[in-house]
Amino acid sequence: MELRHLRYFVAVAEEGSFLRAARRLRVAQPALSKQMRDLEREVGVKLFERLPRGARMTRAGEQFLSNARQALESAARAVATARQTDSTMGLKFAHSDLYVYTPALLKLLAAFRAASPQTPLRIVRLDDVDQHAALREQRIDVAATFVGTWPIPGLEAFQLVDCAATGVLLPATHPLAARSQVRLRDLSDLTWLHPSQRSRPELYRVLRTALESRGLVPTRHRGRRGDIGANVAIAAGDAWALANPAVAALYADMQESIVHRPFADAPIPMWFALVWRGDARSPLVETLLEVARRTVPPAN
Repeated sequence: MELRHLRYFVAVAEEGSFLRAARRLRVAQPALSKQMRDLEREVGVKLFERLPRGARMTRAGEQFLSNARQALESAARAVATARQTDSTMGLKFAHSDLYVYTPALLKLLAAFRAASPQTPLRIVRLDDVDQHAALREQRIDVAATFVGTWPIPGLEAFQLVDCAATGVLLPATHPLAARSQVRLRDLSDLTWLHPSQRSRPELYRVLRTALESRGLVPTRHRGRRGDIGANVAIAAGDAWALANPAVAALYADMQESIVHRPFADAPIPMWFALVWRGDARSPLVETLLEVARRTVPPAN
């Protein structure tokens, strides 16, 4: 049994699907399925029930999961301990899609390079779900991501930008565009464009709950990956998206197709933040946080 068997097993368990786990791990699904069959043969019990759509852990699989996670974390701690004695390994930094907040991250990383010029900075792009797994297994030191709850369960965090949603992007042709302010519950005839449920499931859940608490139960919704497709859908008159003044500024020259309108409801909290494991903070993460405290304006 090798560590990759355990890593693959945990991915299938968390995703509930061999296909989604293969995408997350960036391996071919047949190869992943073979690895799981090999693991079950070595363990001597069936770990998953193969379903027409997905996979469900058996009771033996549920017991195996906690031990598999512990084994991966123990291996990661051993590697992290060794690396902490060698600063040449550098800071392993992950990010997902940044949208309008790229300048804030670029400013922070530039300040870190100035403060610690000899430290290698290893940048990787990971979806939110992959970030959490990588943090847990200590394959990365810190991640920049969007969060909808504060504090973040199981992690420590430092706020880079308060990006609470206070308005919406609307088709310029929609009747609501004629108003200076809208109510969220009046958007029920349009499709809500939201963070991807696959790559950002927790943020999607938080935002949907916030909309429902403000009187809007979205019956039509679609995950968005990047802004280009969203722009087209909104301009075509079929969709809307949450926004704030920073996002709205990108659309200032598009008033003939897309407009920004504040909503009358309470703001929906959201933050762009650094996150890391509190029990595995390295000296390099501490340096990054010291730089962030000097670089980022204090939160109100």
